[in-house]
Amino acid sequence: MSPFRRVRNESGFTIIETMAATLIMAVAFLGLAGVHVMSSRAQSLGNSQGLATFVANEQIELMRRSTFANVISGTSNVELEGVDFSIDRQVTDSTLSKRVAVVVSWNSRLGARSVAHASLVSQVTNP
Repeated sequence: MSPFRRVRNESGFTIIETMAATLIMAVAFLGLAGVHVMSSRAQSLGNSQGLATFVANEQIELMRRSTFANVISGTSNVELEGVDFSIDRQVTDSTLSKRVAVVVSWNSRLGARSVAHASLVSQVTNP
């Protein structure tokens, strides 16, 4: 009787089955890594877009609090949370109001982005 005799009811996995399962799991984890990278980019873009919206609304509120004569066009830059935002404020005159359009631009890992907001400033409420 040989000491290497095979028993028919041996349970367990062979090395080939284990390697195949490991390969399948590795491919699945690589797919999850790609999803993680995309979600990280989307989170970064969402954060920057939220900050840009905040900056645009801040500029519009600044014009609403100003006297009507001080509602003027202008450009400026601001840095928030490590992101440089470029602010372009355009004012269009009407009879009793001014239209304030604010475009906030920044560069992200996905390229140049911008957010635009507009509002009317009335001469009646801002003497």
